[in-house]
Amino acid sequence: MATAADTAYVKPSSFAPALDQTISVEVAFNDYCCEPRYALRTETFTVIEPDGTRGKPDRVEIFADMTVLEHRMTTPGTTRITTGERLGRKGEYVLLDGTYHLVNSRDAEPIHVPDGTPILSSQTATVTDAYVTVGAQDWGALRTKVGCLSIEPALHPSSVRVGSPFIARVMMDGDPVANQTVSVFGEMDRLYESGRKLISTDKDGLLTVSFENPGLHVIMVRLQAPAPVGAETDIRSYTTALTLTVAPN
Repeated sequence: MATAADTAYVKPSSFAPALDQTISVEVAFNDYCCEPRYALRTETFTVIEPDGTRGKPDRVEIFADMTVLEHRMTTPGTTRITTGERLGRKGEYVLLDGTYHLVNSRDAEPIHVPDGTPILSSQTATVTDAYVTVGAQDWGALRTKVGCLSIEPALHPSSVRVGSPFIARVMMDGDPVANQTVSVFGEMDRLYESGRKLISTDKDGLLTVSFENPGLHVIMVRLQAPAPVGAETDIRSYTTALTLTVAPN
C-alpha cells in the first residue's frame, strides 16, 4: 500500500511517438522518480486527445508493483495521459492556526491538539499526468480540466530543456494558489545523492523551475482543502503531479 509520502507518476515509453505507434505507459507509486513500488489501481485512467476529447486507454494491465497502459497514438498533436482524479484512502485531520495536520495515523507528526478541537474526516484525491506529442505541439489537451487541484503549464511540457526555466501555474478550483510549496525530483537524484527540490509559487500561483539534469522529473503539489459539496468527507487531501522528460541543452 502506498504511504502518505509516495507520489504517483505516469511514465510513457516515448514522449514523442510516431503517428500510429502503440506506446506503453508505466503508472505506479514511489517516493523516488520514477521507479515502481506500488501499482496505482483506478477506474479513472483517461486519454485526452489534442482536441480535448476524452477516452480510455486501449489496454490496462495491473501488476504487483505497477500498472501498465497501452495506447495507439492515432492523432497528431499533444495527448494527455492521466490517472484522472482518483479518490483513495480516508484519514483524519485537525485544523490548527490555519494549517491542516494529519492525526490518528502512523504517518502523523507528533503535535499538541487542544481539547475540543474538531476532528475532520478526509480522503485523498490524486491526479498524475504526462503529455506525449506526435509531430507539432498544441495546447488542447493541456487546457482540459482534470480534478480540483491542477498544474497548468505555461511552457509546453514537450519543450523542457536543461538550464531553461519551466513555468506553470498551480490552480485550485480555477483560482491561483499563492505561496504554495511544490516538490521537484528526478530519476537521477539517487545517483547524485540529492533530495527533492522545494520551490514556492508566487502571488499569482506561478512556479518557475530550472533542471540541472536531463531525464525524467516529477513536479508535485500537495494540499488540503474543504471537500466538494456532497463528498463523503469534510476535506480532501489533494496531490497532483506532472511527469515530464527534460532534454539535454
